[in-house]
Amino acid sequence: MNAQTTQGELPLVLVADDKKNMVRLMAKVLQPDARVCTASGGTEALRIVENEPVDVVLSDLRMPDMDGIELLKRCKEIRPQVQFILMTAYASTLTAIEALRLGAYDYLTKPFEPEEARAIVLRAIGRAAASRSEPLGGDSREEILPGTIARSDAMRELGSLVRRVAQSDATTLILGETGTGKELVARAIHALSPRARGHFVPVNCATIPVDLLESELFGYVKGSFTGATVDRAGLFEQADQGTLFLDEIAEMRFSLQAKLTRALEERAIRRLGEGAERAIDTRIVTATHRDIESMVSAETFRADLWYRLNVAVVRIPPLRERREDVELLAAHFLRERAPAYRQQIIGFTRAAVAAMNEYDWPGNVRQLRAAVERACVVSTHERIDVGDLPPEVVGLEPRESGMARLADLSWAEAGEQGRIMTARSYLEEVLRRHEGQVSDAASHAGVERESFYRLLRRFGVDPNPHRGQK
Repeated sequence: MNAQTTQGELPLVLVADDKKNMVRLMAKVLQPDARVCTASGGTEALRIVENEPVDVVLSDLRMPDMDGIELLKRCKEIRPQVQFILMTAYASTLTAIEALRLGAYDYLTKPFEPEEARAIVLRAIGRAAASRSEPLGGDSREEILPGTIARSDAMRELGSLVRRVAQSDATTLILGETGTGKELVARAIHALSPRARGHFVPVNCATIPVDLLESELFGYVKGSFTGATVDRAGLFEQADQGTLFLDEIAEMRFSLQAKLTRALEERAIRRLGEGAERAIDTRIVTATHRDIESMVSAETFRADLWYRLNVAVVRIPPLRERREDVELLAAHFLRERAPAYRQQIIGFTRAAVAAMNEYDWPGNVRQLRAAVERACVVSTHERIDVGDLPPEVVGLEPRESGMARLADLSWAEAGEQGRIMTARSYLEEVLRRHEGQVSDAASHAGVERESFYRLLRRFGVDPNPHRGQK
């Protein structure tokens, strides 16, 4: 084990990779935010996880003695609370989904930018710290569903509905604006259902290329298309006796909607290139931020699929309709994020709480999380104040509020905050120019659509308010 031990109180990150240059890079990137220990293979990594208080494991997929997926499984058996990040140059959607299904926190596709890796590891460190802390406020009653806290009546009613829906096997549609936590609700439905022992398999229909989504869902047989060198089960089969979560279902192309409708009706699927159908025992949970009824009227979403999905509908209220949850959530995110930045922040000033309560949060809970993280970066006091919040939250133009505050920071802190401000402003302007159309915005930015979605999530930017604006 090769560990940096200058600051014993810092979180411990294990980098498992047989390539020394990658190990050196990550050790450099993570200092001084974490202690770093290294392993050249899976076997050595397991010994360290067994004997050291590892918070985060950053592992390559391909190693001589054990692949990253196997290491993930065994790490979770030894230390269930460890946060695991997979690095791979051989990324495929199925590899990523398999890692996330097995409990990975996130994955990185090589080659990646060092700052991207650092940001993901810091978030994982925050998640690890939050998982060790006591329930927020010492009151478990605030957890209305597994992984979801709230105190508003609207969310308590939602929790009751979800618990009832979970006990059935009905196809479920979750409706809610971007950032409201639709996947958290889907995971709760699975965790509270009789299928909880089965797999929960999430897939975002908006982030998988259109031409690949069908083969990912239904699987394929060898020779069915160029590159199909082996038989492969699709996500329906991987979720057998469990739950398949189809997020952003409204983005699915019309022809594929017909195949999904048949799968729901017949409870059977056919792999690409295969003649016979295969029976499936899979619960389907879907979600969207779009108005599907309007899409059905406009004939851009199949009516027969809508009837199949409209069995058990769960609507998540936006954050502006449950303002009593804002302070609770902000405190939770503060507890989660502050340790990642080594900040001794104990709360918010009254003025900051008032500003957060008055803001409408168009990006909902995801935007609130990003705002708290940003405040953790710039705050120099034990309580986050109004000046630490993003300018849009306090009703100021970015230049009016941002430039003056940057001058109060150190060079390194100002650089980090400037990067965040620039990234968010860039994403919002590109979305505005392309009227909120993510595919067009991603093409303009020169990044893959799924990568653009990840950037939007990372910086708390919601494309919806930009639709129809130019």
